[in-house]
Amino acid sequence: MADVIQLLPDSVANQIAAGEVVQRPASVVKELMENALDAGATKVQVILKNAGKGFIQVIDDGKGMSPRDSRMAFERHATSKISCAQDLFNIRTMGFRGEALASIASVAEVELRTKREEDELGTYLFVADSELKKQENINCSRGTNMLVKNLFYTIPARRKFLKSDTTELRNITTEFLRGALTAPDIAFTLVNNGNEIYNLPASGLRQRIVNAFGKTINTKLLPVNCETGIVTINGFVCIPQHARKTYGEQYFFVNNRFMKHNFFHKAITEAYAGLISGDMIPSYFLYFTVDPSIIDVNIHPTKTEIKFQDESAIFQIVLASVKEALGKFNVTPTIDFDTEDKVDFTVPDSPILPKVPKVSYNPHYNPFNYSTSISKEDSNFEQLGGNSSRQDFEARHKEQVPANWDALFAGLEDKIEEVQTEIPEMAEKQEDHEGIISFVQMKGRFIVTPVHSGLMFIDQKRAHERVLYERYLETLSHQQICGQKSLFPETLELSAEDFLLVKEIMDDLAMLGFELGEFGKNCYAIYATPSDLSTSRGKEVLISLIEHYKNTEGSIRDKMRERIALSLAKAASLDYNTPLDKQEMSDLFDNLFACQHPNYTADGKTIIHILKNEDVTQWFK
Repeated sequence: MADVIQLLPDSVANQIAAGEVVQRPASVVKELMENALDAGATKVQVILKNAGKGFIQVIDDGKGMSPRDSRMAFERHATSKISCAQDLFNIRTMGFRGEALASIASVAEVELRTKREEDELGTYLFVADSELKKQENINCSRGTNMLVKNLFYTIPARRKFLKSDTTELRNITTEFLRGALTAPDIAFTLVNNGNEIYNLPASGLRQRIVNAFGKTINTKLLPVNCETGIVTINGFVCIPQHARKTYGEQYFFVNNRFMKHNFFHKAITEAYAGLISGDMIPSYFLYFTVDPSIIDVNIHPTKTEIKFQDESAIFQIVLASVKEALGKFNVTPTIDFDTEDKVDFTVPDSPILPKVPKVSYNPHYNPFNYSTSISKEDSNFEQLGGNSSRQDFEARHKEQVPANWDALFAGLEDKIEEVQTEIPEMAEKQEDHEGIISFVQMKGRFIVTPVHSGLMFIDQKRAHERVLYERYLETLSHQQICGQKSLFPETLELSAEDFLLVKEIMDDLAMLGFELGEFGKNCYAIYATPSDLSTSRGKEVLISLIEHYKNTEGSIRDKMRERIALSLAKAASLDYNTPLDKQEMSDLFDNLFACQHPNYTADGKTIIHILKNEDVTQWFK
């Protein structure tokens, strides 16, 4: 039998390796931005066409490269960051593997223009399919200009898996913001198809966060400062009211490198325990400074997973520092034990019963004892309220009382009692009626009603969500939802990423009844909201829609009607702990079972559960 094991060609090996480093256009932006930061740049420009599918260009004013270094940079495992294995435990640069440019060049066409400060001329390189196609001297400014074209042209299957321009742009902006938050003292610019998305000048950390996420976040930031022998933590956490149900503004940095760490994220959520509900996620921007020898960044090709030598100790430090920040700014409730100079509320040993007020009245007063009206003087009203006794009053008016006045009330008491008595047939019917469609609200969440097989429990929020979902879906399938004009339009300030997202789905929002107009930079004016919503909730619902789209994989245009209907139903459905009367529960019950799928919500959550009679019987055996 012949030998079957053979070495793969370098081009094939490079493409296989590139799959770990370059997964989408956002991966290229990340690697090139990290190279620019390592080069000591003060300005970094990212220019895109068609969200990176056309080309990706990253321009910096760093130290540049020599002609030889520019060629060597495209060789696999060629780097200036480390020289031996021991250097892996003292990494302070963003890159160190020497694989980024080689991986990019194996799946795309790359043009490089670079020049050092001391060189008269710069260097131009054209690399495609891991081969140097052209090299020449050119006149250019100091720094590096990297242009990546025709991404994944060597592996068309990978290109087919790319998402829509909106989705890919959203991934690019995520990587861009991670790089921009890493170095707030460096200016960053992001442009797509000639439209400037971000223009972040060099500033402090707080101003960088405000420039990136909008002015509204400024008042929601709480500073965190903690210095220990193990780690130094600086940055900001947001107030509990800013927490959201989706991920988006959760940033960890260690030695100016972005990282994902679920264990430390759990520490922050524990610090917010009791301040936010379990399904809410707090926002934070925390920077760790540690000795490089106690961390390992060489775990994953993306370099976002980092191992710490003593994670348990850092967990407690993160928990304590965040709690301190929340308590320092009176976010958490406090107990004041200082009772000096306080008003003393003394509780008596024995309860003091209030005195019952006495009412003066004449039980013998009869309005029928006069043939004519009584004057104020004859009635002696004031005297009666003063010093007159009951005997005096009776003596003065005894002669004026008709002898047969009692006959006027004959049989009246029996008639009153007869009127107040229920008719047996009506009471019986009422009891039967209520027994058939009786509803009870339990814990402000469930509607409980008896059925033939047992007890039915209905989640009121999910039931209302299901009803609204099918209603909105039906409306969107046939016609546009009518919008309700606002007398005083609200403004909605967004981040640059969210601003572009709203622009992409503007037509679909109009179908829902939203009418928006641009109102300055990264700001919209809300002129109309869906008629089913109150004007005050229109802004809240719109924000929920944006958050839903941001965290939805795939193209936004795919199944747009279903996603819009679901998002709007979730935002407009009644909240838990909303009291409902019997009529409201009955209407919700009827509307739910008029739906096509009453048992589950549109995203698969259970609405109805029946506690069977057999299960109840088992309890009493």
